[in-house]
Amino acid sequence: MSNFNELDDLDFLYSTARARAMEGNLLTRERLTHLAEAKSTEDITKVLSECGWEHVNFDTRSDMEASLAAERNAAFATVASIAPDKNLVAVFQMKYDYHNLKTILKGEAKDEAYEHLLIDCGRIPVKTLLQMMKDGNFSAMAPAMRRSVEEAKDVLNRTGDPQYADIALDRGWFDEMSATAKQAGSDFVSGYVALMADSVNLRTAVRLKKMGRPYDYLKQSFIRGGSVAMSRLLADMTPDLLESIYGGTPLKEAAIVGGAALRGEAGLAKLDMECDNALMRYLKSAKYVGLGEQPLLGYLGAKEAELTAIRIIMSGRLSGLEPEMIMERLRETYA
Repeated sequence: MSNFNELDDLDFLYSTARARAMEGNLLTRERLTHLAEAKSTEDITKVLSECGWEHVNFDTRSDMEASLAAERNAAFATVASIAPDKNLVAVFQMKYDYHNLKTILKGEAKDEAYEHLLIDCGRIPVKTLLQMMKDGNFSAMAPAMRRSVEEAKDVLNRTGDPQYADIALDRGWFDEMSATAKQAGSDFVSGYVALMADSVNLRTAVRLKKMGRPYDYLKQSFIRGGSVAMSRLLADMTPDLLESIYGGTPLKEAAIVGGAALRGEAGLAKLDMECDNALMRYLKSAKYVGLGEQPLLGYLGAKEAELTAIRIIMSGRLSGLEPEMIMERLRETYA
């Protein structure tokens, strides 16, 4: 496996040029507004087709999810075909593997139908993952995934609490992302994963404080790999302390919103939005890099954000929301 730091600029000439070309098809805020205000699905199809979408059917929620999955898989396949190191794509794909593992474990534990909730966009095909879980054979999984699955099954059997199972799998997910980024040798990818970990821990700390939950729970759910140590979050969290901890990080604005949430002046949805915006601003720095893995990673992150924005828009339309209300829920865009 190639290390990004050891590759020559020439290795990135083609991939960077392709990434720049694909960026031109990303949906701008203006295009997203047009989707929210469109009078018909035909108008939506036209906008997306002009942006290179090949799979557009938003008649129902299931049609929407199928279209989004098809577009996501197409993006993964394209980037994988031009990336000097496939770990770049794996960092984004693995969250779907862990989503599917959570869904399978909880569905089986509750004896409820769950197959419709699985997302076939991960590294491991859904059919293969289902067979692994059915057979209890995890030998083909990466070590971090295998450990987290075994821990999640054990804690679910002992406590019956799916939250603890989710925590185990989240730790495995971030451990595997960190190891994959390290294997790739990309500081940019590692920085992105670390920022993700910090954003999760920030959100968790604020939610626990608002719920009045003991901070022992934070010790269990804390995600390793970020820049903020767990010990700093175990103090009696106040808005001023929160802003002090994250003041020198890309999550400064999110911490301000978190402080407002602790004072009852803002909702947790706003905090989630600001954390996502911080991640997008990090990715957007790739737009100013001439050659390297950054443009590909920036494009892939931007595509994921675009798909989330379209889901928000289409779900809002299906629910009868006004365009203004829909647009208020959207995050920052890459384009």
